[in-house]
Parts: sequence; C-alpha cells; structure tokens
Amino acid sequence: MEIGKLYEIYSTDDECFSVGYLLYQNVDICIFKAFDDQGREAGLYAFKKKIISSCLSGTEYLAKMKLYIDYWKDKEIKTLSMNDFDGEISIRNILEYIISSKNIATIMINSYDDMYTGFVSESDAVSVVMECVDISNAKVYDRIKINVEDICFIEFNSVDNDVLLYAYRNLNGKHDYCK
Repeated sequence: MEIGKLYEIYSTDDECFSVGYLLYQNVDICIFKAFDDQGREAGLYAFKKKIISSCLSGTEYLAKMKLYIDYWKDKEIKTLSMNDFDGEISIRNILEYIISSKNIATIMINSYDDMYTGFVSESDAVSVVMECVDISNAKVYDRIKINVEDICFIEFNSVDNDVLLYAYRNLNGKHDYCK
C-alpha cells in the first residue's frame, strides 16, 4: 500500500468496508483518514494489519468517492490530521493521545461484535480502562478493562465521536468543556 493513496479497506466483515487515504503504516498497523459515504471526513482509523483482509484501489466506487471528497475541500468542515503525534506511532501511543485529549474513541477487540465507544481513562503496562458511553443516550453505562494486545481497531478524532462527546458534556452538566 502507498501513503496518500485512497483505498477501500476490508477487515473481518467482507460485506462492509471503510474508505480512506493511507496516512501511516508500519509492521503492525495502518492509519487511514476515513470518509463517510458522502465524502466527508469521518475520523482517523487505526487498523492492526492482521485484521485487514484486503485493500482495493482504483475502483469505480473510489473514482466517485474522490469527486465527493473534492466537493468538500472548499467547504467549512472540520479537517483531521495526525499533527499531534510525534515519533513512533503505535496502538499504545494512540491510546495515550486519546487519554490526554479526553476525547471519546471507539475500540474494537477481535470482531465487530466486540466494539466499545467511550473514554479511555487509565492505562497500565498491559491494559486500559474504558468508560463506555451509550450512543443512544450519551450516558456512561459500564467501565471495562481492555488488554491492549487485543485491540485491533481504533476510531479516534472522528465526527461521530465528537458529536457524542458534545451531547455527553451537555447532558451531564459539563458545559464548560464544550467546544
């Protein structure tokens, strides 16, 4: 795969895929700037390479998506970057960034059936603690411990999670933190 190229990214479910530009890759992970089906920036997606079943480029669908993405370039919408990362990029470093930024993230463990959204609040040598936020009501419903080695996907700096964070803060009287 080439940095800066647009891909359809297939993982554990061959029926569903993400679309994004490859921003970074190393031996273990790939990070994409992902786009929704209307061509708007959706978030940064970090995939462990072991869960990527295929990446397609040059498809008719991607030709259309490039036009959709171009459409939004001069519009006033949030843009995403990886400028906040210095040095080596790893799952652990992404988690530390999420903890320090106090943003909501989505973490997948093993499959789409094990996906959690919420605040990553603590970290030790092998695990992190996540305060899970219910996307239907923006309230914390559980606190779970996640082994870092089991994480195969992280969605961060995403529009969906930013909107959920805004709702969480407003519904829970934390207005002073609202963007």
